[in-house]
Amino acid sequence: MGHQQLYWSHPRKFGQGSRSCRVCSNRHGLIRKYGLNMCRQCFRQYAKDIGFVKVNSIAHLYLI
Repeated sequence: MGHQQLYWSHPRKFGQGSRSCRVCSNRHGLIRKYGLNMCRQCFRQYAKDIGFVKVNSIAHLYLI
């Protein structure tokens, strides 16, 4: 068996190796909540476009 047959031959069904960012294909810092499947860097870049709003913690205390 040569290198070509063995390289990336192990099935990637579970774990960090099976998931990647839908924007940049990065495997580190993945946000999977709500089905985002984006790395944290891409999330910060596209958060406003998606519809996420950054909440001020002080203003949030007054709303409670």
